[in-house]
Amino acid sequence: MKLNDIEQLIKTKYLNMFKLKLTNKVGNNKDYFIVSRRNKEDLSCINKEKEFCDGVMILPITKEGEVVLVKQFRPAANEFIYELPAGIIDEGEDIITAAKRELFEETGLRCLEHQILLKPSYSAVGISDEKTAVVKMLVEGEVSAQNLEDDEEIEVIKIKVSEAKQFAQSKNMSIKAGLLLLSL
Repeated sequence: MKLNDIEQLIKTKYLNMFKLKLTNKVGNNKDYFIVSRRNKEDLSCINKEKEFCDGVMILPITKEGEVVLVKQFRPAANEFIYELPAGIIDEGEDIITAAKRELFEETGLRCLEHQILLKPSYSAVGISDEKTAVVKMLVEGEVSAQNLEDDEEIEVIKIKVSEAKQFAQSKNMSIKAGLLLLSL
């Protein structure tokens, strides 16, 4: 495929939509639509900067051996989905700073130790150039909903690491969180 042009169709605060004008391997023109958190000049198909990261997902584990999950309302599904805490990296933040902030905002918990499990990687490469890093954290503190944004509906859930696989297979999960739980 050859990228010939990019047309921005929609621009919002958090998400943009683009039409990529391509020529396929046999010379036919093709329009391909993507969404991105980035501006046109920063799209992965133009800017090959490998270290760019849009968001973080946190695998929080307590000292008691519990995985911390969030049950969050997701408008696209119009229902509550079990996920791991996650969010967008704000301007000026690095991966760890964003992960600590998101953990605290969504759960009220604090990070004691951290390890990047997965470098920035494509989240849904068929429709987006979004990259997310996964950070494992040892966490402590009291669960709190005091730092949630007005539009966030989140309930914090703790499960034993030994129950993670069964939980992932029996609940309505995001695929990323489910796969991480299955790997424990």
